[in-house]
Amino acid sequence: MEERRKRVAKERLAKERQARLIKRQNIKNNNYPSETQIPSGQEAYEPLDLRQKRLTKERKARSRKSNNNEREISDKLECIPRHDLGRIDQICVHCGAKFWMEEKDHSSNRTFPTFSICCAHGKVLLPPLTEPPSYLLNLYTSSESDAISFRKNIRRYNNVLACTSFGTNIDTFHGQGISNFRIHGQVYHRIGPLLPEEGHQPAFAQLYIYDSVHEIENRHNVMQELDEEILLNLLNMMDECNPYIQNFRHVRDLIQTNVPDEIFMVIYADRIQDLRRYNAPTASEVAAIMVGDGHELHTANRDILLKMRDGNLQRISEIHPSYDPLHYVLLFPRGDDGWHVDVPLIGSINRERVTAMQFYSYRLQIRDGDWIQNAGRLYQQYIVDQYAKIEQNRLNYLKHNQATLRTDLYNGVMDAIHANDNSNVGRRIILPSSFAGGPR
Repeated sequence: MEERRKRVAKERLAKERQARLIKRQNIKNNNYPSETQIPSGQEAYEPLDLRQKRLTKERKARSRKSNNNEREISDKLECIPRHDLGRIDQICVHCGAKFWMEEKDHSSNRTFPTFSICCAHGKVLLPPLTEPPSYLLNLYTSSESDAISFRKNIRRYNNVLACTSFGTNIDTFHGQGISNFRIHGQVYHRIGPLLPEEGHQPAFAQLYIYDSVHEIENRHNVMQELDEEILLNLLNMMDECNPYIQNFRHVRDLIQTNVPDEIFMVIYADRIQDLRRYNAPTASEVAAIMVGDGHELHTANRDILLKMRDGNLQRISEIHPSYDPLHYVLLFPRGDDGWHVDVPLIGSINRERVTAMQFYSYRLQIRDGDWIQNAGRLYQQYIVDQYAKIEQNRLNYLKHNQATLRTDLYNGVMDAIHANDNSNVGRRIILPSSFAGGPR
């Protein structure tokens, strides 16, 4: 009996050893797709042709199941109604801005819709943007190859022609998809002296003054991928129509005539001399060039004073009317003013001036004859820049009106003072709950 049990055990071990050898040989010959798909038990001895038929049948079953799942998902998607806003055919009766019906005021009906985000029911009345020269307008609207190349590289063309620098932390986007412009942190525009320091290359507005004989070469050193013919045509156009660049050219002419005295350039911040004038500003209206020792200068606090060489960069205030046209020379080639604190609000009892939000809400609307929306990536940068300006003005208001907001009553400062604990009491700027993006 004991010998029989040993014989049976040996035969079982021999069969298992033989099964493992067959399995190993099948894996070596690539008869199984992977080890996880190796059949066990009696399936290890399944003939190759039967195994292939079985695997084919299983693949077809999985494919039918996958197709059924896709069909069910497709049927569900077809049941979801398409979101369609219709045609943008609603017109504001006050300013002519175009809207979709769904953008109407909540208090108005669909028979007589009204819109307020553009001009606050006619309280915001801004001069229309002056039409650009025909050459630039053709670059914005044409389908020719040079116009397409210009719009593709429009931010580079603007940067090489701008009079001020654009400073911020730009979030770069890698990968496919629509173009976008993202920043992080504060935005600022800066302008330097009229001439570069010794040993430094000219930049921005200095390129219009310093070594203008080799101006195209100097600009190509800044941006080498640009078309030389387009750049030359844009420069000639700016010389004819842009009042700021005409002033910089005047400084160049004075320097070339070897004027011995110091030269100053003052860019005005006052724009309230004649509010009825909607024409493009002239060179004498936006800036003044003075020759002398500077004792006769009596500039306002917001005016920009540019000296020949002082080694410093000036930061242009967000409330200066030249903040936009000095940098976005291809959006405002005729020097149209940006927002400033003296823009009047019509027919309002509570406030007399247009806010930055109202100003740019008016400017960014779509109207017949508009061309600024064709500026592509430069238009995206302009929108982001103005959003940052609006937020900065809100923060400045909160910073300078802390006493009015009575923030000391809810930030714990009074408790610390009464407890004679002044070590941790500093000058904090409290953001109220009404500020979008604040910690509350």
